[in-house]
Amino acid sequence: MKKYLLLIFMLQLVISCNNKKEIESSEATVSNDKYEEISNLQWLLGTWTNETGEGFSQESWSKENDSTYTAYSFVEVKGEVVFAETMALEQKAGDLLLTVATANQNDQKPITFKMISSEKGQVTFENKNHDFPERIIYSNPAKDSLHAWIEGKEKGEAKKVDFYFSRKN
Repeated sequence: MKKYLLLIFMLQLVISCNNKKEIESSEATVSNDKYEEISNLQWLLGTWTNETGEGFSQESWSKENDSTYTAYSFVEVKGEVVFAETMALEQKAGDLLLTVATANQNDQKPITFKMISSEKGQVTFENKNHDFPERIIYSNPAKDSLHAWIEGKEKGEAKKVDFYFSRKN
């Protein structure tokens, strides 16, 4: 009788452990699926630079957690920082939001852009209520290459500004 009780106890223990593994695996899958939109943009992560005779620019993206990436971007001319901004890319309730805070712009308030399209290697964020830019687009046209641009209307005229970067090793 003791042998049977021991056997039943062992079987329950094994079944319980297997169920726990299945639950943990299921939770991990749900967590990964929950943040699929932002995880598709992992190609943004890293440090991107552009150096010309006129100056130097850099944009560095880091993963804070499963739902948030952050970045710091600056432009330097003759050793002086002439432009700087911080960015947060967050997946919230199924939306992908890019919030940008730029020094000396927008009364020091951050501006949020919502993702309106995402194709392989390109993502577009838009805020039609913002003066300029209305759209921010990131693309990954080739390995270790980043092309970003901002576009919209300024004083009633269509305007686009391009930024080209290479991955810093």
